[in-house]
Amino acid sequence: MLIQPFLHKPAFMYPWEKRTLFIGRLPEPVTAAYGAATLVISLGDPIDLKVGGRIIHSGSFLIPAGVRVSINAGLQPVAICHLDVLGDDYKRFQGCFQYQGRGITVSHDLHDAADFHALLNQLYRQPGASAVTYTQLDGLLEYSFNRAGNPSRIDPLVQEAVDHIKQNYQDNIPVEELAQRVNVSTPTLIRKFKQQSGVPIRRFRLWHRIYESMIFISAGQNLTDAALSAGFSDSSHYTHTLHAMWGVSPSNLFARDIRAEIVPPQE
Repeated sequence: MLIQPFLHKPAFMYPWEKRTLFIGRLPEPVTAAYGAATLVISLGDPIDLKVGGRIIHSGSFLIPAGVRVSINAGLQPVAICHLDVLGDDYKRFQGCFQYQGRGITVSHDLHDAADFHALLNQLYRQPGASAVTYTQLDGLLEYSFNRAGNPSRIDPLVQEAVDHIKQNYQDNIPVEELAQRVNVSTPTLIRKFKQQSGVPIRRFRLWHRIYESMIFISAGQNLTDAALSAGFSDSSHYTHTLHAMWGVSPSNLFARDIRAEIVPPQE
């Protein structure tokens, strides 16, 4: 059960290049379609996830990229880990989960579940240094991955396209130009990208810009400047994108309801 002093604790966010971790309480319910496969773990009692009119009750969920879900955690703090955008984490993790429909799976054999809860609850009580926390979380994930399945094949063309987008995140590079840069036809790149990542190219670009905005905020920029620095056209565009993909507005995330504090990746 939730311990009373945690009711007004701020949330903590770890923006890493490969994965992103949020730990804290959510306003209820939160409806979002994440831009990457996402692992949700309740730090207390089981919580509810609604997808396609169906409510699933569990302590942890594995959600594919792009699937619209509604999370109702009540008073329970949760850990939300956005996994790698190329889908390798998601494919390797599926052996630990049972299929529930519409791509949603719930844990039935999450190896070292007690260790996950111990680490995440510890981080909720007191955030750790970014590099140390990533190493701890990566070790737990890799152990579960190795027990659940083999690494998936990552298409090098998609990897190259992702690298181009990350290196030029402020630019709206046309898909046709991106395809030329990786020496493949436009229809082929669109198809391969969606198969590998689970989301269209444009959606991934916006998803990555959210990550970049977190870095700018952690460096001291206000929300408007961070949005512009990350490549959003204006603060309204940033607000709309964050709400659609994370289920909350920037002001709710960083100021009012959640009061998230970012632990920057630089030490």
